[in-house]
Amino acid sequence: MPTSRLAIRRGMTIIEVLFAIVILSGVMLSLSNFGNGFARASRNAAYLTIASDLATGRLEAARAHVTYSTLVSTFHNTTETSATATANPSMAGYTGYTRTTLAVATVTDSTEYVTVTVTVTSPDLSTPVSKTVVIGAR
Repeated sequence: MPTSRLAIRRGMTIIEVLFAIVILSGVMLSLSNFGNGFARASRNAAYLTIASDLATGRLEAARAHVTYSTLVSTFHNTTETSATATANPSMAGYTGYTRTTLAVATVTDSTEYVTVTVTVTSPDLSTPVSKTVVIGAR
């Protein structure tokens, strides 16, 4: 009965182990990049949500303004920050955000309305958040 000259192979060679480690390292690196990208996108979404809420709050304050004739004089060209004590609604706790409101009246023979635009900026935002509402004369 002939015997084989090749030894019985058990386990993995060092080259195979190193190759497996390189592949696993590449997979782990790509997963960490995905995790970082996801965390960044989540953080940006949180900043956008805060800015959107601040803009919506200001638009709701304009809608709730009692006297239509003073709407433009009250809201036009106003800028508020977290340090503004008279901010309507309050921006306390939102450091770094700036809310600018523009109110423009339009009067024609048949219509009268005010366009209110609120823009919120922050160093954390890549682009400002703007919202607009049109309020008709009551």
